[in-house]
Amino acid sequence: MSLDLTALSAADDTIRHVLAAAGMSPPAAPIDVVSHGKSGDLIALFGPVVVKLAPSVLSHNIVLLAQEIEAMRWLGDRVRAPAILWAGPCEAGYALVSETARGTPVSHVAEGQARAALIATIETLAALHSLPSADCPFDRTLAVRIPMAEAQVEAGLVDEDDFDAERAGWTAPQALAHARATAPKSEDLVLTHGDASLPNFIWSPGQPVTLLDLGRFGVADRYQDLAIFLRSAKRNHPHIDAPALLREHYPLAEIDERACEFYRLMDEFF
Repeated sequence: MSLDLTALSAADDTIRHVLAAAGMSPPAAPIDVVSHGKSGDLIALFGPVVVKLAPSVLSHNIVLLAQEIEAMRWLGDRVRAPAILWAGPCEAGYALVSETARGTPVSHVAEGQARAALIATIETLAALHSLPSADCPFDRTLAVRIPMAEAQVEAGLVDEDDFDAERAGWTAPQALAHARATAPKSEDLVLTHGDASLPNFIWSPGQPVTLLDLGRFGVADRYQDLAIFLRSAKRNHPHIDAPALLREHYPLAEIDERACEFYRLMDEFF
């Protein structure tokens, strides 16, 4: 179930209610309501501020946004992420008010800048993966993720129509059975973004990459990020040899294709 708040005439008023809950004055200029992905969250921009609202009717979205806020606070200055200005419950749901990230999503950079943006993203992932993870409270290992996938399937929350082309026509239970059968025996655990698709990285020439949408952040196998990054790079910038860039700048001598396949399969459930 999703709620397209961006299509409602009340979206502007909803954002103003969020700002009131945050103790912030509403802007004089119109609020720019935008849509990113299919989550059902309401995202709006005005000046240097962005508001992200998980509506009250989408309890899963509220949980994910709360996790994102906790991750951002725990990470602090370990990575470059938008500063939190306010976060908490409001009449319409649960909201995050943060600074606007300056730059362009790596998915949407111009063709002539794609190589530089991808390299910067790879280096950002390498830096994240090299951070100490022992004290991280966010467990995203397979011991947690597979039961989460099972719960998603049981609740009927998996969008089978959105499966990758190689799984077109599969049912969610069929995908889950394949995930159980092909799960790796061991994990190379690091701090991961959790959803390392290119729209979640904001790039500007000569500046550090900013990380967005950290609701799935936590300790997991490094291929949780690398698999999704490579899939997203192929979709958004097919003229760039992203695997070669990854081997050169991650650095990674060889890419484990089986690990990539498995973690892309796991992504289908979330």
